[in-house]
Amino acid sequence: MKKPPTRFQLLRRYFLTGIAFLAPLVLTVFIFGYLFQLVHYWIGRPVAQWLPETIVAQDGSAWVASLLGFLIVIALILVVGAIISTMVGRRLATYSERLMLQLPIIRTVYAPAKQIVEFFVNPGSMQFGSVVLVRYPHPNSFALGFLTGRDVAPINAATGRRMVNVFVPFTPTPVTGILLLVPEEEVIPVDLTVEEALKMVVSGGVVTPTPTPAATVEEPPR
Repeated sequence: MKKPPTRFQLLRRYFLTGIAFLAPLVLTVFIFGYLFQLVHYWIGRPVAQWLPETIVAQDGSAWVASLLGFLIVIALILVVGAIISTMVGRRLATYSERLMLQLPIIRTVYAPAKQIVEFFVNPGSMQFGSVVLVRYPHPNSFALGFLTGRDVAPINAATGRRMVNVFVPFTPTPVTGILLLVPEEEVIPVDLTVEEALKMVVSGGVVTPTPTPAATVEEPPR
């Protein structure tokens, strides 16, 4: 018969449960509060100078100016998005991206930042193939990967085997990872969608697909 938990174990359980519930809320409030402070400092104060003194204090400390500045930022983002959606806007965006990617120092920051933002804004833009398992980083462990190509003639000729390209994403930013060239017979297909696999990678395995009753576990080939 299972022993009832001690008082210390109960307190520990309650404490961890409280942390698990409150930590994401506090972190979310902190991040949005910090962003709101940035908007208040860089936009709210300049906007306050244009508002009547009956609405905002002379030192620009009233949050109504920050709220108005936040709405202005949202409006500017919508305007930019509408412009880029046009043919001329797409050309301008393509030209500016090429320019940013050619600058020696700026491109080292711009390129990964663009990939990370594109992943969170539009995960479908990441053109991954089917989900597979490969032995990595040593023979007794597996890593989730995406089949991205196969039959590169010079590689097949050099190895004497039919090789496939597998991209193994890193946690928690799946836009970075490593390209593995694996013999085709050593790749294990996995019945997961790309979205389910990406959620597992981003969450470090915390978020997993809901198992189905018909699911069975098969021993991987040796």
